[in-house]
Amino acid sequence: MQRICTYLLTWLIASSFVLAENPPLPKPQDPMHNKTKKVLDQGRNICIWANGDMYEGELKDGKMDGYGIYRWSDGDIYQGYFRGSKQSMDGAAYYAESNNVYEGMWRDGKREGRGVLRWGNGDIYEGEWTADVRSGEGIFHAANGDMYAGHYENNQRNGQGTYRYANGDVYAGNWVNGEKEGEGRYMFANGSCYQGQFVNSEFEGEGTYITANGAVYVGHFHEGLRHGYGIYRTASGKQVVGVWNRNKLETTYSST
Repeated sequence: MQRICTYLLTWLIASSFVLAENPPLPKPQDPMHNKTKKVLDQGRNICIWANGDMYEGELKDGKMDGYGIYRWSDGDIYQGYFRGSKQSMDGAAYYAESNNVYEGMWRDGKREGRGVLRWGNGDIYEGEWTADVRSGEGIFHAANGDMYAGHYENNQRNGQGTYRYANGDVYAGNWVNGEKEGEGRYMFANGSCYQGQFVNSEFEGEGTYITANGAVYVGHFHEGLRHGYGIYRTASGKQVVGVWNRNKLETTYSST
């Protein structure tokens, strides 16, 4: 894998990086089923197709099999192992348009198993893949210092996971399609904390909010604000029971 990475990373020098989610690599052409190719054997196997694609590496029964390098005419590159003319086992891919690099396991021409995707802007994902998408447990390091560790499905945060923001905030809980959804806990860098229900990444439903100075609100939230029935207790012990309307106390049932 070291020789794979060294070769591909040289293509990244002096590049202009952009964040992009890579589609699957185009399917390599088969040396046995394309009459426009020519195969040269001068101590090595080189296959060249009319569209500009090129393969250099091992062949078996007329197919790419073993170690090799496949260069697409658009600049994409795969370097690693093939089985039956498909990327398989250990390999690395360079995506020319986005300057992204993937290093890891492949199966039947798709990213499958453990692998690392490095975006051109500095973001990194290391974890599990299924059929060319991030799926399973993984860790995402954003270039801005954010970090997520948890479960993925279909390239998005889904299930249980912890997101640590560069500013010191931390969310631990459930995710649905990249959004905080369901039960979770959000801890602010200043010491305040919310524990409860989330919808579309906002406090929504029943929850408890504890401020850094010790004040506590237990009750209903809507769109991130105290809204509905709740109990508020100050750090000194005073308590108000009532109904809130978008963070404002609208009706008081009792006050002690």
